[in-house]
Amino acid sequence: MINILLSAFRMSLPTLFATIGGYFSEKSGVAQIGLEAFLLTGAFTAASVAYGTHSMGLGYLSAGIMAVLIAQIFCYLVLVVGANSIVIGTGLNLFVLGVIPLVSKSLFQSTGSTPAIETNEFALAMTFLIFLVAVIFSYWLSEKTLWGLQMKFAGEKKEALKATGISALQRQWQAISFGAFITGLGGATLSTFLASSYSPQMSAGRGFIALAAVIFSGWNLPRALIVSLVFGLCEALQIQVQTNPEISAKIPGEFIQMIPYLVTLIALLFFKSKNQAPQEIA
Repeated sequence: MINILLSAFRMSLPTLFATIGGYFSEKSGVAQIGLEAFLLTGAFTAASVAYGTHSMGLGYLSAGIMAVLIAQIFCYLVLVVGANSIVIGTGLNLFVLGVIPLVSKSLFQSTGSTPAIETNEFALAMTFLIFLVAVIFSYWLSEKTLWGLQMKFAGEKKEALKATGISALQRQWQAISFGAFITGLGGATLSTFLASSYSPQMSAGRGFIALAAVIFSGWNLPRALIVSLVFGLCEALQIQVQTNPEISAKIPGEFIQMIPYLVTLIALLFFKSKNQAPQEIA
């Protein structure tokens, strides 16, 4: 049982990072469906930089920064041009899916996986430390600072925020960029912690699961993280079931792989939070 719980936490790490990223964007009033793009960007960047520099730390830092740069496209089109955030988020996901193979081809002569990187116990421990710092800092920033309060007002009462002389657009831009940075770190865990290289579409819908966790929790950060852990537990159970020859012989593998996503759909369909979405969300 303990092994399953540890495996659940390990499998949940990318989703937990993405949940924090999605929370900040959604709480500031901007629907964020582009988490997959930030995860994949972070995963590819971390694997590439770690391979080239032999530094896991630089890989993580580069992953967050590159995700922020990609997020600027989203911010400009949604906040300045006024485009629909759902459409732009979907387009960003497809854009990243198409660009990464081109970059990979020019760097590694392959449109598939990046070269394998070396990992060690220190690098793995660093991942947990980064996650712990990210959670504590994100909670403090959201709940204990004036910036966090202003970010929430950008999603709830833009006019009230404007009356105080604070730009709601500026707070939204900052929240989306910060969320992208954190999600990029989650992408880095995919290719350097759960695996030793980047592989195409390795995010496997985790960005959408993270968004579901934010919505299901009623846009509450601690509850959203707990929900993400539950989804991670489902993923760990799915792996346990797949490795059990007696069960896997009776149930097709495709049905077993559906477990985490099926639980997500059931949660959204039948369990509704009493908390409403931010009033200004678009």
